[in-house]
Amino acid sequence: MRTVIGIDIGGSKTHGVRSVDGVPVGEAVAGSANIAAVGVAEAGRQLDALLARLDPAGVDAVCAGAAGADGADSIGALERLLAERVPGASVLVVHDARLVLAAAGLDAGVALISGTGSVAWGSCADGTEARAGGWGHLLGDEGSGYRIALDAVRHALDRMDAGAPVDALTTALLERCGIAAREQLIDHVYATQDRRYWAGHAGTVVELSGAGDAAAVAILDEAADALAALAGRVLDRLGNPGPVVLGGGVLVHQPLLQEAVRNRLSHAEVRVLTEAPVAGAVRLAATLGATGSEQPRIVAGAGEARA
Repeated sequence: MRTVIGIDIGGSKTHGVRSVDGVPVGEAVAGSANIAAVGVAEAGRQLDALLARLDPAGVDAVCAGAAGADGADSIGALERLLAERVPGASVLVVHDARLVLAAAGLDAGVALISGTGSVAWGSCADGTEARAGGWGHLLGDEGSGYRIALDAVRHALDRMDAGAPVDALTTALLERCGIAAREQLIDHVYATQDRRYWAGHAGTVVELSGAGDAAAVAILDEAADALAALAGRVLDRLGNPGPVVLGGGVLVHQPLLQEAVRNRLSHAEVRVLTEAPVAGAVRLAATLGATGSEQPRIVAGAGEARA
């Protein structure tokens, strides 16, 4: 009997599943344990809350996928937090994009994510990997919910500077933000820098785009161009390894954006993720230590993490 825990660490929540021989036996949700967003101490508290509901006793392996898990420092810190809390288990930390392919049951292909942020990551059957984007909101995140909403704000302010009247997109944005005048958008953006808040406004742009609003259509087209470019870059680097799987809250829940991306990737098979990403973490955890499988980065002893 093999017991594993899979964890999906996002910007707003942490989702965990305990599985025994492939059968889920426990599920829990806690606040974000993303170290880059909340720090090590808060990440540890959220993992404590999650694992208290999942029961870490007798667990053979843990896999966590985390947004922004790129550098050795951030990966190592999360590995240590998990190793301390699940003693004796093999622990693997991966970028959350990897969970999308694994959740789709694929070992080869490209995951294209648009949620609060955006990234494309792919793998071939021989283990070759490539990635594009995922630089964060200061450097990229093109095609993300955050970027779509901020492009709508820029549109509203550009019209204000040009002396043009308030249009439908600006009106809808002001209503969604709960403010009266477009000049207030500047202070509102700088006072409300929660990326999740702005990503939640992307639906306003998509809705107006579906109604034919020219400004919203232009913003959504730009987002689709950017996302297709991310996926296309990874496909090209890997020699078109397989299907493109769409993941992330914006792509999964906005069919209009899905269709726009599909049209731009007509040369590739495109699927929409139907399983929760945490299912990919469970699948990856189940392979840890198996012959020919990905080896764990760290194995924790009784209360002590070992490199």
